[in-house]
Amino acid sequence: MEEILYEAYDPAAIKKKYDNIPHGKVRMAAIKSAIEEADMNKDVKFMIYFREDLCEESCFYGDETEMMVIFPEILNLADRYPDAPSTQFDTAYKDATEHVLWVYKWVIGRCSGFYQIPMEDCMKFFEDFKRRSIAYGFNLKPYYRLLYGFYHFDDKKSDEAFYKYERLPRDSNSNCKACDRNTEISFYLNKGNYEKAVELSGDIESFKLKCGSDNSAWLRMKISFMSYYMDNGNFEEADKIAYLLERNMNRKTEFQAWDDILRCYSYTRQGRALRVYKKHWKDWQEGTSPSDEFNKTLNVCCFWKKYRMDTGKDTVKLALDKTFPLYNEENTYNTEELYNYYYKRTEDIAVKFDKRNNADSYKKEMQETLDIQRYIKCSIVQKN
Repeated sequence: MEEILYEAYDPAAIKKKYDNIPHGKVRMAAIKSAIEEADMNKDVKFMIYFREDLCEESCFYGDETEMMVIFPEILNLADRYPDAPSTQFDTAYKDATEHVLWVYKWVIGRCSGFYQIPMEDCMKFFEDFKRRSIAYGFNLKPYYRLLYGFYHFDDKKSDEAFYKYERLPRDSNSNCKACDRNTEISFYLNKGNYEKAVELSGDIESFKLKCGSDNSAWLRMKISFMSYYMDNGNFEEADKIAYLLERNMNRKTEFQAWDDILRCYSYTRQGRALRVYKKHWKDWQEGTSPSDEFNKTLNVCCFWKKYRMDTGKDTVKLALDKTFPLYNEENTYNTEELYNYYYKRTEDIAVKFDKRNNADSYKKEMQETLDIQRYIKCSIVQKN
């Protein structure tokens, strides 16, 4: 990849230059070059700020691993220079430390998605964020929100964290109102309290509550409801949302819900599901985190199982390339082998997460998602 070079150090011009690059690998490379320039010029506030921009690009538009690697450098800089000011680009924060605490939430929110991070280290992240938040005068509403999300494999701890989060007032380090509302919607859907979730969804549905200037909050809410309908065998409602999502997804990686749509269409539009697979198979070979890869490969695995059940076909024509592990020049693939390939990928990740978490939630999710007959029975009950 071509190195991005700057003739003279001008942080404002550097930021303007990479802001004009589309999200993705080239922009990531440009931000890394900006970091090098700030480091060489010992411009502390931009040494921190450019790294924060790299975290944002990594978290929302690229490979989350980059954020997990760079963030400890940010903490080190914040500790060495506690009085570092904000830049002209982040004046919403009173100083660099306050902005660091905001970015810290992305890191903690994603650390559960890497089985490579031991449980002990995950808890150190949480305790460090808690300590820094208190020292800076913030309450622990974001801390408990993140803890709720982390303990998805332990209902007791997850519920306890959510109720503590719910009781605390918002302060300036809280997520936006739309993000907090989506947390509550997700919780009540997971608890089967559909009426409460619908009641909470009104302001996001009407776009009265938004996350920034795009449709991210609405997308997150729709994905939550689609998952709820799928889990309860209500394929008709799930299909309506899948169709909406197809036409309204933004460019952020966290809302590229094509694998969820694939799983939904496996039950409602088998031909369309196959077209989705053909278009996006390569994206699903490149997970942004292990948990992301788990979810994607599990949904693809579900598709191939349902495809074999519905069509009875042993082979399928696919124009895959040599990067696919089962590639063959005839472009003819055995459907059972495809299913087994994705199953093994998913199972390998599940085993590693369950070992890290000292739980069996990932293997249980695999079993439930692939129990297609259960979903079909749920669908029959829904219709009756």
